[in-house]
Amino acid sequence: MGNWVDVASLAKNNTIFNKVEPYEQKSSLGKDDFLKILVTQLSNQDPSSPLQDKDFIAQMATFSSLEQMTNLNTAFEKFSSRQISQYASVIGKEISWTKQGSDTILSGIVNGVTVENGSYFYMVGNEKVPMESVKEIKQLATDKK
Repeated sequence: MGNWVDVASLAKNNTIFNKVEPYEQKSSLGKDDFLKILVTQLSNQDPSSPLQDKDFIAQMATFSSLEQMTNLNTAFEKFSSRQISQYASVIGKEISWTKQGSDTILSGIVNGVTVENGSYFYMVGNEKVPMESVKEIKQLATDKK
């Protein structure tokens, strides 16, 4: 009985298992991965039947498309962060809005901005006011003495 090995502790302490990334962390290929695959394919191709020109051009076009989509995604992320900054400029100002399905105009002072499922909301107290419901934004009047 003294020869038994605890498999669970062996797996946790073995360095080969510690370097494996979970599937959720690395579930898609990026442009670097695509380029590595292409270089590996070119370096290991059969010299008697090399990669056809049209196949190589198709793979390069795919790589170019992947790079452009990555750049577009980066641009959208920058735009999104600028958009929340623009909405944040309303914090401390008074807004007027109508609730959906109502003609009653409500008003209050914006104390924050939140994003939920890609939609932006002004926070007035504990109420989330959708941006598209806002009818008016006013600077608070200050008393000068």
